[in-house]
Amino acid sequence: MSLICNVKPPFTMALPGQENIDLYDRVDTPIATGSAHLMRAGAELHLVLSDLELDDLRQAAVRVSCAAAAIRAALAEYDNSHTIAQELGFYAVHDDRLRSIGGGTFRVREILDEACGLGLVTLDRESLNAIDRRFEEGGDELAFSHFISELREFSTELDNFDRVAATAEPLAWQQFPWKAITRFDRIRIYGQALAIINVLGTVGETAAVNV
Repeated sequence: MSLICNVKPPFTMALPGQENIDLYDRVDTPIATGSAHLMRAGAELHLVLSDLELDDLRQAAVRVSCAAAAIRAALAEYDNSHTIAQELGFYAVHDDRLRSIGGGTFRVREILDEACGLGLVTLDRESLNAIDRRFEEGGDELAFSHFISELREFSTELDNFDRVAATAEPLAWQQFPWKAITRFDRIRIYGQALAIINVLGTVGETAAVNV
């Protein structure tokens, strides 16, 4: 997603012990791999437009297949992280940490407003409100579950695109590439916002300066 996704928060008094450090590692490792797959998918989708500009429908169809495969690989990693987090009680630990450092709240609006001001992410007010609401209703677990759900729906859309027919039919490409890129970027920005909350929410301004 971005450099900020891989900034490891320092462990303070709010999260003592090697056991919890290992917990974070087990949850974060598949997320990092999933994010790598996700960015590869995004690159392929954006390059589809280059292929279409050059009238190479076959290559465009191949890129959609590659993007679909990368999204499926990302989902597998995110699902793995989510399952581990649920089984090991990660979400309760992490939410307590966010609230503790935030003075009793998640500080979602404050953190994302700061991130927008720094140019780390761009969010409209509706999106910001939705993320804030999900954290208040179900913490990081609900917010991340929504990300996975949106990505799964997008994966289905890519899989359902008839790439064989599109190889020989220019009209099939009239709307699909722009819609796919728009949907992908919306999901990516949402995931980037979650990463920012989880980083800046635990390390404050230090992470923003380092990024």
